[in-house]
Amino acid sequence: MNKIKYSNITRMIAFLIQQVLVITTVALAFYLSNIILSIDDIKEAMSGKSYLESQYFKDQLINKIYSANQFMDYQKDFEVAGEYNGNKEVTISQFLNDNSEMSQFSETQIYSLQDLVDWSQGQIEMISLYEALTDYLYGTNNIEATSKPATVMDADADEIDSDESLTADYKTFSDNMKSLGIAVTSDMLQIEVPKENYLTTKTSLIDYCLENDDFSEIEKISMEMQEALNNIAEEYTFYNQYAAYFKSVDSSNFKIYIQDYKGDILFNNCVGDNTNYEEYFNNNISCGIIYNATTNEFSFTNFIIDDVYSNVDLFKIPDQVNYIYAVGIDSRYLHSDEFSVANYNYDHNRDSIIVLVVSMLIILICFIYLVAVSGRSDKDEEIHLNGFDKIKTEIGAGIGIVIGAGILGFFPINSLNNRLSTQVLVIGVMGLESMLFTLEFLSLTKRIKAGQLWKNSILYMIIKWSRIFFRYRKVTTKIVILYSAFLIITLGLLDIVFSDGSFFMLLVWFVFVGVVGIILLREAVARQRIMNGIEKITSGDLDNKIDVTDLKGSNQLLAQAINNIGEGLHNAVDASMRNERLKTDLITNVSHDIKTPLTSIINYVDLIKRENIEDEKIKGYVDILDKKSQRLKNLTEDLVEASKISSGNIKLEMTKINFVELINQTEGEFSEKFGAKGLQVIKTIPEDSVSINADGRRIWRVVENLYNNIAKYAMENSRVYIDLKADKDQVVFSVKNISEHPLNINADELTERFIRGDVSRSTEGSGLGLSIAKNLTNLQKGTFEIYLDGDLFRVTITFPRVV
Repeated sequence: MNKIKYSNITRMIAFLIQQVLVITTVALAFYLSNIILSIDDIKEAMSGKSYLESQYFKDQLINKIYSANQFMDYQKDFEVAGEYNGNKEVTISQFLNDNSEMSQFSETQIYSLQDLVDWSQGQIEMISLYEALTDYLYGTNNIEATSKPATVMDADADEIDSDESLTADYKTFSDNMKSLGIAVTSDMLQIEVPKENYLTTKTSLIDYCLENDDFSEIEKISMEMQEALNNIAEEYTFYNQYAAYFKSVDSSNFKIYIQDYKGDILFNNCVGDNTNYEEYFNNNISCGIIYNATTNEFSFTNFIIDDVYSNVDLFKIPDQVNYIYAVGIDSRYLHSDEFSVANYNYDHNRDSIIVLVVSMLIILICFIYLVAVSGRSDKDEEIHLNGFDKIKTEIGAGIGIVIGAGILGFFPINSLNNRLSTQVLVIGVMGLESMLFTLEFLSLTKRIKAGQLWKNSILYMIIKWSRIFFRYRKVTTKIVILYSAFLIITLGLLDIVFSDGSFFMLLVWFVFVGVVGIILLREAVARQRIMNGIEKITSGDLDNKIDVTDLKGSNQLLAQAINNIGEGLHNAVDASMRNERLKTDLITNVSHDIKTPLTSIINYVDLIKRENIEDEKIKGYVDILDKKSQRLKNLTEDLVEASKISSGNIKLEMTKINFVELINQTEGEFSEKFGAKGLQVIKTIPEDSVSINADGRRIWRVVENLYNNIAKYAMENSRVYIDLKADKDQVVFSVKNISEHPLNINADELTERFIRGDVSRSTEGSGLGLSIAKNLTNLQKGTFEIYLDGDLFRVTITFPRVV
């Protein structure tokens, strides 16, 4: 399971799934942002309501009624007898937002509707009153251009020095106008007025002011004209957009019908000739409202607006008292309009939202999984870092920020719109940013897990080296001073050389640099001599001494310290070998000294047993003496053998041994002991012979000790597993059993001398069996390993295979 969990393929699949779903989520967000207005719309979509039951539809319908009412207002401005008429005479006042205090010009001067429409569709060019009067007086009118007063306005732009010149010129022009009988101040001349591309039916703005000898309202008239033209542009665009929608019969899914009390149709885009509106709405409109202004009552067709009476003003028509106002939606959606699109989108919102939520959930799961397994492997518990993770923390973060900022820098944020190409670009950029963010975050996670986020940072390195510098300030200060002096002298000499071109100073610089180079070379040679001495000592040559004759300063002190360390190690090794030799000699001598009287005790016990002793009590004593003397004999023999093995004082006769035959023979000899404890042997060994190269007597002792260990310490009535596996290179023999006593001990300690699994030492055994077995195995070029898991005891022996 761990292999699948930590597999690189699994991680890559999770990463790709996450990135694909990020792109999917962004795309769905774009889609939903175009069709869902709020969280309430999402709740309604998920609640199971249909489109016609949703508040979203009700808001759309109310907005469309607003548009219809607005269209009816605009009809009054643009139509005559129900049709658009460009020849209609209108005034500026009709198109002002507030005509309560308008100028007389806006109220009285008549324009052609089409002229105002055409004028509003282009750019409204503004000119100063000065320019307007100049063009009027000296352009195409009666006063000749030659009599035009010379002003600074006639000069090139480069000749106009300042605003003061213009102000003075306006005053001159104003005085000239007064001489012509035109009352206009210099301040008025700076007022901007629309350049009249179209004139009223009677006169122009300038004519009007001249005729009334009054320019005092010129600024007000100018502002009113701009406001009116802007409003006309907006209203005409709206009028054109909805003319076919509201006036043509059966042109959209939105249906509206209005008739007055006489039965005359005021507004209609649905009911045909010879058709009653009530019959039409009952038969064709699946969702509608009919308002009877006479009774002030509403009737609904499969549709109810709860707060319809709070919106009753929607259905009010100016200048009408008794009328019928009917609106509705044809839910067959025979036309493609905003209602058919909204219905389609609404029906698909639920699925889109579910996909969006599921995608976000899977993204979160993949992200959590990637964070959990980042840096981990099924082979060990270590955190593994790649090359990028080993980059300094600040540099890694900076790379991510630079790449992310670079992408956003090339991204046209200021030109975002709802075009498909822009949305595709946004989705791609978001996907790329998500990938970079994920990789950066996973790298951050691995650094935190490995404890390298802080330790691998530049700031940590600076603090660390600052502490080292301060700790060894005696040396570091000296180096800094010497290096600073070197830089100062070098830069000073080079400055003199380059500024004066002195050959002598250049020579001095070369000599100085050469001396520094020789000092550094001597230092490097000294360090290398010390390194060579260290390598010889570590390789085992403890008698090696570093020659300190040519060494100076700290290098000499370091070499002398290393020589002292080598001498100390040599003395320690000699002492250790002497101690080990003394222990071995002690064990051997004591064993031999014990063996002689022990042999006599065993012989005399045997003689006593041959006597016809009738006293049962004495017989019991003799049996105890016999058992204890035999155990002491075995312990003595084990001590001697263990001593010989540890000192290497044994001779091995290596021959080809059939390991399968040896196991079968050993099992036969121990079958009685195993049977006495109720041990069931589960044996898995090859039928064919498996050979190893070993000393027959010593390998027998190894296997015998293992079986003896089982017989002594295995739990009664349990199973013992004997396995032998072989391949072309090696042979692996293992035994497993359940210990009778708790194994609260380290596995390596069981192969130490006199260490027993039975801590109470209530059973037979010397604690030397496993130690002897391990040492004999190692002497015969094999490996001996013990594994403990609770009360499970397992020994594995490995030998090279001999064919």
